[in-house]
Amino acid sequence: MNVWVIGVPIVGLAIVGIAVYLLWRIIRSRSTGELLKDERTEKITGRAFRVGFFVGSFYLIALNFYNIVSLELLGGGPLESMPVINSTLIVMGVAVLVAVAYLNRREDF
Repeated sequence: MNVWVIGVPIVGLAIVGIAVYLLWRIIRSRSTGELLKDERTEKITGRAFRVGFFVGSFYLIALNFYNIVSLELLGGGPLESMPVINSTLIVMGVAVLVAVAYLNRREDF
């Protein structure tokens, strides 16, 4: 059995489920007057995404250097685009999650 037959609908349902949950959360917070974010949360999120962007940029630069060395010195082939894009998104996402977790634990932030 092909993995795409099962995988694509599961990913689609997950995306729709997350969107419905986020929309429900926004509607609920407006009706109860609960704050979704405060100044500290916005500051932490902004800094975490900045860290994720820089980590992802440096990762792409490292992959570029790997590609140059592989092509010019080792005689290998170029990296394919799909693994590069997927791994970059994973690295950036994990960097943001780690940065948010770290910054949330800091008292002085």
